[in-house]
Amino acid sequence: MISKKYKNLLFDFGKVIIDIDDTGAIERVKALLKNESAFEEALPKYEIGKIGTDIFINKLLSQAKPKVQALDVIQAWNSMLIGIPASRLKMLEELKPKYNLYLLSNTNELHIEWIHRHLRKDHDVDDFEKRYWHGVYYSYLVGERKPNPPIFQYFINHAGIIPEQTLFMDDTEEHLYAASQLGFDTHLVREKEEIDKFLKKEGFY
Repeated sequence: MISKKYKNLLFDFGKVIIDIDDTGAIERVKALLKNESAFEEALPKYEIGKIGTDIFINKLLSQAKPKVQALDVIQAWNSMLIGIPASRLKMLEELKPKYNLYLLSNTNELHIEWIHRHLRKDHDVDDFEKRYWHGVYYSYLVGERKPNPPIFQYFINHAGIIPEQTLFMDDTEEHLYAASQLGFDTHLVREKEEIDKFLKKEGFY
């Protein structure tokens, strides 16, 4: 991999920048429900902003077991988020003067609110999107999600980048394949791989 050929670095969020427990959290949410399909139907709509947080929670509560309350749903859903290590924030600080840095994430309002609280409390950071990135693309604000081609096309057009000058790093092969079809170079972030160590080893910073 020749780091000098790239002008842009595009990062996924979960399992790349932030540590998450997606499988555990989904199991915890489903354990609150009488009908698991309520979650499976509501989440895709929530992640592209077709429904807001109140409706998402109410849809789950409508199929919840007795005595389950909104706070139970929120805590179970947010249990997915473990945190962002300081080493990855340091990596972004070192990369930003050399590359255009972008974040592209399938995410939702509850998770971004949690992340902002975490960054303020644990890292004294209250300007995450501005401090570390040249552009941030959250699915619930864009109205599309990976691996659908329109979210990548939106990013290309909005950021004004050339895909061939861009390395996209994600932990999901399906997302990487969709991006590669549009000309992006890609790197699969495998389980337990540290993205800061990978980019350091490849000479990006």
